Amino acid sequence: MKIVEGDIVQLVDTKGRRYQFRVRRGAQFSFHKGVVPHDELIGLEEGSVVISSHGERLLVFKPTLAEFVLKMQRGAQIIYPKDLAAILMLADVFPGARVLEAGTGSAALTLALLRAVGEHGVVISYEVRKEFLEVAKRNVEAFFGNIPENLILRERNIYEGLVEDDKNLDRMILDLPEPWRVVKHAKASLRSGGILVAYNPSILQIFKLSKRIKKTGGFFITGVHEVVVRAWEIGQRSIRPEHRMVAHTGFILTARRLSVAGTERSY
Repeated sequence: MKIVEGDIVQLVDTKGRRYQFRVRRGAQFSFHKGVVPHDELIGLEEGSVVISSHGERLLVFKPTLAEFVLKMQRGAQIIYPKDLAAILMLADVFPGARVLEAGTGSAALTLALLRAVGEHGVVISYEVRKEFLEVAKRNVEAFFGNIPENLILRERNIYEGLVEDDKNLDRMILDLPEPWRVVKHAKASLRSGGILVAYNPSILQIFKLSKRIKKTGGFFITGVHEVVVRAWEIGQRSIRPEHRMVAHTGFILTARRLSVAGTERSY
C-alpha cells in the first residue's frame, strides 16, 4: 500500500527507534539524524527505505494499531496492547457485535473495538469527563480519518444508568474504578449469553466486583486473568530477554449473562 498525503506514517531508524507523524505536502520531519521531507514519502510503498539529510536509513510503514496506541495523545491512562488483545479474545468481540464500553478514556479500547466489530457492528462508549472525551475524539479521528458512523460517544456517568436505547447488548466492557456499581445495569442490558468484562489494576477491585456479581445473580463468572508479555532481543551472536518489560498492568474478569431460567441459582 502506498503512502498518500494525510496518512500517519512511522519511520524506524537503525536503532529501532520509531517516529510517527501525519504526512503533509511541503512539510518535513526533523530529528537528531537530519531531515526527511514529507514529499519524499508520498507515493512510497510501505516497507520502503528513505534516507535522511544526514544519511540515516529509515524504514517507512503505516503504524499498526498497537504502535499507534502507544504513541497517541493521552488523557486517561491507556490500556496497553497486550491487554487490548486479551480483552478482545476473552470478550469474544465479533463482527457485527453491539458493544458498550465505559469509560472511554483516551480511546485505546475504543479503536480496538471498532476494528473488531466491523462496519456492521456498533460501539457505544461512555465517558464522564468531557476533557477525556475530547482527547478520545481526536485519537479516533487521527486513526480512522473521521468519527465512524457506528461509534456512539456519550458524555455520561454509567454509574447512574444507561440510556434507554443502549440495551440488548452483546458485550459490555468496563474500565472503571468501581465496576461493581454497574453490575445491575449490565444485568438489565446484556442479552442472555452476553459477556461482561472488567479491567482493573487491583485484585481487590476484582474481588469486590466478583462478590457483587454473585450477590446480584444472573451471571456465571468464567475467569480472572492477568497478562504478562516479555519481549526478546535478537543480537548478532545471541538472543536474550529485553532489559525492560511491561509486566503487571491489570486484571481482567469475565462473566456470562444467564437466561431468565438460570438467574435464580448462584454460580
